[in-house]
Amino acid sequence: MRTCRSLDKGGDFAQRYEARFHLPVQSYAPFTYDAVYVIVDTMKWANSIEAPKVLAAIASTDFNGLTEHIAFDDKGDLKGGGAITLIDFKDNKKNVIDVITP
Repeated sequence: MRTCRSLDKGGDFAQRYEARFHLPVQSYAPFTYDAVYVIVDTMKWANSIEAPKVLAAIASTDFNGLTEHIAFDDKGDLKGGGAITLIDFKDNKKNVIDVITP
């Protein structure tokens, strides 16, 4: 499983995150960060905060995020696929079972 610091822009993100929250970067923080900025970028592009307009415009997303380039195909799926990581937690330890990529 990739860490935030292993991402091209991850080191800077991690440094800013840790300075602000005084905690190490949480596992899904980079993905949440990108998701929020995809929505914000779409609102700017659509010149609206109305859900129907944003929803219609989000299909045209072409966003260079922290985690990767984000764009959607005609079915609304992430272009280039997206990995699903299966994780087992036992005795307070995280164990990656598998990483599934399309």
